[in-house]
Amino acid sequence: MDVDLSALRAQAFNYLFDAVVVTDAAGIVIDWNCGSQQLYGYSKEDIIGQPVSLLHVPEDSASITDLVISSVEQHGKWTGEIRFLHKDGSIGWVESMCVPLFDNNQQFIGALGINRDITKRIEDAQQLLNLACYDQLTQIPNRHLLMDRVKHSIERCKRLSTKFSLFYLDLDDFKKINDTYGHCNGDKVLIETVARLNEVIRESDTLARMGGDEFVLLLEDIEDNNDNSHMADLLISALDKQFTIDGQKILLNCSVGIATFPDSGDDFDTLIKAADFAMYKSKRQGGATYRFG
Repeated sequence: MDVDLSALRAQAFNYLFDAVVVTDAAGIVIDWNCGSQQLYGYSKEDIIGQPVSLLHVPEDSASITDLVISSVEQHGKWTGEIRFLHKDGSIGWVESMCVPLFDNNQQFIGALGINRDITKRIEDAQQLLNLACYDQLTQIPNRHLLMDRVKHSIERCKRLSTKFSLFYLDLDDFKKINDTYGHCNGDKVLIETVARLNEVIRESDTLARMGGDEFVLLLEDIEDNNDNSHMADLLISALDKQFTIDGQKILLNCSVGIATFPDSGDDFDTLIKAADFAMYKSKRQGGATYRFG
């Protein structure tokens, strides 16, 4: 039986579920299949003659090019997971493999990429990570993620002989708000509290919710207690403004306890206990103040 393998391959190429993109040596798209149209949103007429970078998220293009060239030179192909840019502007993820194409004289003439949509898998994984590591009410790190970051800070500070501090914050008389205005309004106060605190901390610091109305701030790269005192003043001042609940103005603040690595302890549990104990010393002083552990 005579079989035209070239024709069969061409037919299979067009009907593969995966997106197959062929470029020339300059990175210009010279062919692609129906799977590519479905994935990226461009028709064949739209994309032929366009640079393949059109399919990449702009800020990723340079790194993708470097990764592909380096891997192809060393291993003869490249595989990885990268973001892609749809025609409508939306961003997804693909699992990609790229192989070089050569002519009969073994001269490089282009590349062939096979791309499979893994957007849902990435989103599902991110959702699981979010559930495991972030507080669902305030969307800030939870105890689990804080513990991990503190452990990394301990390793870093041991290596560099630097310090960090943990600030344990407990809202003063928060139970009265829940009892008087209900838990839904109490949740609104917690959300606004986080927003205010985030305004006065650095992006490099971590604010985490321990549960209820208790929070911990991981403050990195401190010099001495002057840095701690300055931050504590900022945190207390951020909450020293009226909250509006059901149209009524109420005052709320926090008690703060501070523990510093390595002076107050050299592991997560010891540092948290020291900061928690110092926070209760602030409570006994009437709140809206801070103490060192």
